[in-house]
Amino acid sequence: MNKIGIFYGTSGSTTLGIVDELEFQLRKENYQTYNVKDGIEAMKDYDNLILVTPTYGVGELQPHWQKQYETLSKMDFHGKVVGLIGLGNQFAFGESFVGALRVLYDVIVKNGGKVVGFVSDKEYSHEETTSVIDGNFVGLPIDETNQGSKTPQRIISWLEVVKKEMK
Repeated sequence: MNKIGIFYGTSGSTTLGIVDELEFQLRKENYQTYNVKDGIEAMKDYDNLILVTPTYGVGELQPHWQKQYETLSKMDFHGKVVGLIGLGNQFAFGESFVGALRVLYDVIVKNGGKVVGFVSDKEYSHEETTSVIDGNFVGLPIDETNQGSKTPQRIISWLEVVKKEMK
């Protein structure tokens, strides 16, 4: 498998904890991690990407991702395999739970990328969210507030699926 580029945006420690767990689970793989506040230009150097974002407001991107949105929206994702991880609170924000996933998904698909790692919405409680297509989230939803004990196994299971799709 080719090297994986992990790109994350964060304004607090919860997303960093998820990135740490992701790195731990990928310790035998070849990967490099980037904070998007420093830019996203390195995405062009990877065929395999994992993008991590919390959701802010009502389904909005985290501020560092938002600052990179114009660059992201012009990026060519043809030939790239992308896994998405979104953080949110399914009970407090059930109508927009991990909505930022959909923002990233739409850009990647529009620009020719292949998004992998869809996750069934059956183990989550949400009213409605744009991040679900045909009963599946467009990436891995993480709710550290309400289901934090499930996070490590969810990441392990998700990575098993995603790595099979990566080149």
